Amino acid sequence: MTNIHDIARLSGYSVSTVSRVINHRKYVADDKRLKIETIMRELDYVPNRLARDLSRGATKTIGVVLPYANHPYFARIVDGIVNTGFAAGYKITLLPTHYDLTVERNYLEQLRSKAFDGLIFTSRSGSMASLERYQKYGQIVCCEDPGKYCPLPAAYTDRANSYVDALTWAKKSGYQNVGVVLSRDNMISASARMTRQAYQQVYGDLADKNLFEGTVTYDDGYRAGEYFAKLNPAVDAVLANGDDIGAGIYQYYKDHQLTPIKVIGQENLLSSRLLGLPTIDHHLEALGQAAFELVISQTKKHQLIKSEFIER
Repeated sequence: MTNIHDIARLSGYSVSTVSRVINHRKYVADDKRLKIETIMRELDYVPNRLARDLSRGATKTIGVVLPYANHPYFARIVDGIVNTGFAAGYKITLLPTHYDLTVERNYLEQLRSKAFDGLIFTSRSGSMASLERYQKYGQIVCCEDPGKYCPLPAAYTDRANSYVDALTWAKKSGYQNVGVVLSRDNMISASARMTRQAYQQVYGDLADKNLFEGTVTYDDGYRAGEYFAKLNPAVDAVLANGDDIGAGIYQYYKDHQLTPIKVIGQENLLSSRLLGLPTIDHHLEALGQAAFELVISQTKKHQLIKSEFIER
């Protein structure tokens, strides 16, 4: 197999000169570059990317750890990461977990073995302490508020305040029996925990019957709509964990000719704009952009992205 030393020997130039040509570096005369590139084509030489990455101590690859690839919340964060990463010359690798802690730890071990320059955790199952232990192997960024004393860099939205704003608006608008839709329980989900706390602040205790969990897609929202439609006493509004999920709830009531309820979504997607649903815009593309900029830096900055409740 042809290697860089073969190219150097056949071209008559040094290994360092050949290396500069392979890595598209400056300070190589045009005639030298042409001769070296010609020999490379004739021998069908392909650089060893792994060896090159190890030699320069970087892979130019960032791993994005996310539970689901089909949830609009995470898709919009990824859009921000990919767009910013592509412009900076980085490859972005999606690392789904389905909240499996073993899978999550495997990705951390890959960071340790230098498969990635850094990891962005859009959500997690493991503790912050478990992530901190791997920080010495590469930059790890969290997309949640890690707390004042946590050394991990983070980009996050002020979801807690936006939930309070949405629920306060619902109460002032006359909605008294509000249901809540979540993807996970609050034992492992920061978002679920903040939603419950906001509900407690505005309405008091959240009754178990007013909570529907396990929703990720439109179809899950449709099932949630069926559940809420059968409650007695009936809910008059629902805070959903996504616009498409909210659209599923809305559609169930419409398909069954039921009196519509007020549905509050999240993420300001096309579905909420078309249906006229109030929503919370967490500006997730900006969150993804901030997370990428942090992961390629060496700072421990905590960056807040403001959320916005949109009345409709």
